[in-house]
Amino acid sequence: MTGSRRARHVVLVVALAAGALALGLVSAPAARAAGWTAETSPVNAPLLAVSCPDSSDCWATGGNAAGAKIVHTANASAANPSWSTQTPPSGALAQYNDVSCPNANDCVAVGSVAVLAPLIATTTNGGSTWTAQAAPQPLVVALQGVSCASASNCIAVGGLLGTFPEIIATTNGGTTWTAQSAPATAGTQLNDVSCPSITVCFAVGGTSGLASIVATTNGGATWTTPTLPAGAGVALQAIDCPSTNTCFAVGNALGHSAEILATTNGGASWSLQSDGAGQPLDDVSCPDTSDCWAVGPSGTIASTSDGTTWSTQASPTNNQLFGVDMISNATGKAVGVSGTILGYSGCASGGLGFTPPSTLTWPSTALTGRDQSITTPLTLSPDDQTGSGAGWNLTATSTTFTSGAHALPSTVAQITAASTSVVSGTCSLPVNLIAYPLTVPAGTTAPPAVKVFDAGAGTGAGPLNVQLTSALNVPGNARTGTYTSTWTLTLASGP
Repeated sequence: MTGSRRARHVVLVVALAAGALALGLVSAPAARAAGWTAETSPVNAPLLAVSCPDSSDCWATGGNAAGAKIVHTANASAANPSWSTQTPPSGALAQYNDVSCPNANDCVAVGSVAVLAPLIATTTNGGSTWTAQAAPQPLVVALQGVSCASASNCIAVGGLLGTFPEIIATTNGGTTWTAQSAPATAGTQLNDVSCPSITVCFAVGGTSGLASIVATTNGGATWTTPTLPAGAGVALQAIDCPSTNTCFAVGNALGHSAEILATTNGGASWSLQSDGAGQPLDDVSCPDTSDCWAVGPSGTIASTSDGTTWSTQASPTNNQLFGVDMISNATGKAVGVSGTILGYSGCASGGLGFTPPSTLTWPSTALTGRDQSITTPLTLSPDDQTGSGAGWNLTATSTTFTSGAHALPSTVAQITAASTSVVSGTCSLPVNLIAYPLTVPAGTTAPPAVKVFDAGAGTGAGPLNVQLTSALNVPGNARTGTYTSTWTLTLASGP
């Protein structure tokens, strides 16, 4: 909501009796106003994967012994999107395990017939027609994952009954495919692949005793196997790389607790993370390098907004979820057994909200006859649920600190630093470009406000805590007394 403003008046009490000064605050975090909801599915068969190239179009694929399934929506951002089936090419007698749509016209789906024969289908007209494509001979394995960095360049991976890792690639949108050589150290089938560029790809797989990751930086001409951390000895089911440097892989940890592996240096090193859900994870999607969602059995949904700390989210289903694709940190889809389709609408369901302090109190400080500066935290809780990506800013102005006939100078109050922390429902951390220290203006009548914090465009979505370090620069000749000032804090759209 461009130009929306939320102003709050805060009375600051400064006590200088016997040389004491006090100011403080407690701020309550806001709650997320939206989340995951069930959507009407046109099929009852398992849906194993979903791909959403934009905010309108999404494709989900799956199937069973009765045949492969492809479903599509053209109004993905609607409150209740309408999904319909599309017709797979003839011969699709089992299931499509994965689908990748680099745009709203071009998609590639891969899968298998009776585990042993690969299935490949492509569309170049948004699914109006799907065409079967031939895998390179003598490939006789199930294809488990596919990733298309462009409409022309795709890589698919798979294996045979947990072994014989296979990698195939196309540079013409799936018309022809060529086999690539997986490293001998891969050892097991590959379950998923993610290509953040046409040259860089990462694929994952493994068994109950071995996690496997392979990587290429030259479009698959050569693949290498990075060293994984101790404890990563289980199968990895899925991977998503929002950039060529950052990837998140998920899978089945020992004792049926979730495993997450992450890299921020292009795969040179990987670290283990925990989602806290205690369930295996079947898929992961990261719209940027900080925000990720992962799904798994019993409707498990876990997310992170800082790329490190994961927490579970409320799920409207107990059905196993096999696939997830997040269009942004505010919208996405998840799919699973029995045709389950879930939609996510986070941080996009309202306006700008603001929880300011009601009063502030500084700790007692002895006056020494010398100038001194006293600091205290000032915590604010903005909540951007607009989904506009416009960013926002916080401004402040004040009246002069007065005690009877005595007054402090109009330049005594400053903001000297700022930091942020996530709360439940944070969608993205803000990028703040305000320089500190800055003076909070004061006067008998509050003068024009100044910006004390901002969130750049595309950042700061959802509720979060902003902690400002506020300072009072008390002059040495200040008189004892109880001083008060009224501050006006305003949250407005735009950085």
